[in-house]
Amino acid sequence: MEEHPENAAPEPVKRGWKRPAMRFATVGLAGVVLLMQAVQVARDPSIANLLVAAVFVLLAAAIALQVVLLRSMGNRRVRRAMSRLHGSAYISDLEGLPNRNYLLSEIRREMPRARGIVIPFVVVVLSLDTIEEVRARRGEEFADRAVRGMADVLKRFTRTSDFIAHLGGARFAVLLNECRYEDSFIYLKRVPGSIAVSDGRTMYEVPVAARVHQYDLEALYATDVLNEAEQSQPLRRKQTVQFGSIAA
Repeated sequence: MEEHPENAAPEPVKRGWKRPAMRFATVGLAGVVLLMQAVQVARDPSIANLLVAAVFVLLAAAIALQVVLLRSMGNRRVRRAMSRLHGSAYISDLEGLPNRNYLLSEIRREMPRARGIVIPFVVVVLSLDTIEEVRARRGEEFADRAVRGMADVLKRFTRTSDFIAHLGGARFAVLLNECRYEDSFIYLKRVPGSIAVSDGRTMYEVPVAARVHQYDLEALYATDVLNEAEQSQPLRRKQTVQFGSIAA
């Protein structure tokens, strides 16, 4: 089975022994005091002793309730922290899109299905290859707008049956299920050849590069499939029937 360190489950949260020990000692001390008070009431069941015993019972109940609540709140905090760790492992900071780990998980799930029905799938990698030049010339905010514009475009033109992921930076991937290489161009015709970003005065066109890889029904590892897609040569514009641009 393929191992991926980045997909490994988060390590269990290590808890110190001091806080549980203090809680145990508190509950134990309250129990001892209650036992002593019960003995005192048994020896002298006066009204004064009964009132004192009632007060101690209420105090012990309050202490026990506090311990239970603190433990419950601590468990909820741990669960929330683990949830955030799990989410950060599979969700990108950009538009809440799935990230590379999530895409690899989807590819692993899709590979045996594709082999079973003998219909491949296609991974399309779309990127703004000149984004660093744009960032140097226009600034960080301008480049970020271009990347967000690319994410919006992909969400707008991708079917719900397919899978979009943010690979990091200005690189995205789309998993086209039950699709062959030549059929992927139907999808690419809907994707613009550039993202147009305005600085308030003029529009700047950031070209979109497309790379396409068809799963050959033989590769065993999801990382190999994605690497093949990322390392393939970008398509020439005439191959993708040059599209218009969409403003971001």
